[in-house]
Amino acid sequence: MVGLGAMGTAVAKTLIESGQDLTVWNRSTQKTQGIVELGGSSVNTLKEAIEASQIILVCIHGYKATKKLLDDPDIIPLLSGRTIPQMSTGTPAEARAAETWVNEQGGHYLDCAIMVYPPSVGKPDGQLLFSGAQEAYDKCAPFIKTLGGDIRYLGSTVGAAAALDMAVVTRLVTITVATVYGIHICESEGVPLQQFTDMYPEGDRSHHLAKNIETDRFDQNIAATVGTSIEVSTAIRSMAIDLGINTELPDLILGLYHRVAAAGCAELDNASLIKAFRGSNL
Repeated sequence: MVGLGAMGTAVAKTLIESGQDLTVWNRSTQKTQGIVELGGSSVNTLKEAIEASQIILVCIHGYKATKKLLDDPDIIPLLSGRTIPQMSTGTPAEARAAETWVNEQGGHYLDCAIMVYPPSVGKPDGQLLFSGAQEAYDKCAPFIKTLGGDIRYLGSTVGAAAALDMAVVTRLVTITVATVYGIHICESEGVPLQQFTDMYPEGDRSHHLAKNIETDRFDQNIAATVGTSIEVSTAIRSMAIDLGINTELPDLILGLYHRVAAAGCAELDNASLIKAFRGSNL
């Protein structure tokens, strides 16, 4: 396992708890301590981590970071014959490029999109999408099945997982923006926000957004930050450019989020998007 951020740690813990023999490596060795306490093994170098297993699970920030780590004279010879499932967020074009590069090194590549937050990994509602060569998926299937109750193999077209992920995320980002605008309509007309949220079931994101906006607290109860939404929306726009399709929706969303980020809200909850609609000194 390469990478022990919030998601990587959740995956690693799930694998160990399911009885898998796991070796972990992370730039910050402090993050490996909890995994070792659970029964995992930790090594000091990426080379040692790759030498320890035929399956190298990567969960770090972006495909470029993965390529930078692996494209090393000491690492490349080790990739031959090994299978690399990548759980970083990216576009279909990035997935295709990653598969081509890994194949050129004699390895096998599998693309993964994790569709849930870390607490749901390994749980019945845990949904993960995989795409790539059937052979690569079959090799990883025994541990993949432990990572959630809704595991979907989308076939050999390696960009499928990233495309479906981007499609779902586009819907979610757009719903967030539309919900905040709906709240803006209600507050502008003096309609209590509870009357708006009562239109939706408990657990719907409208309740969370409305609570933060009503209390004017965007630094607590954070579900997703403006900065994260900018990263996601940028990836959506990049995908659209790669595919040669219309970019007006991500352009609009990015414009709104960049305005609130420039006003110092990058690390605040998405509810702070209300400032863009209010025109609050942005």
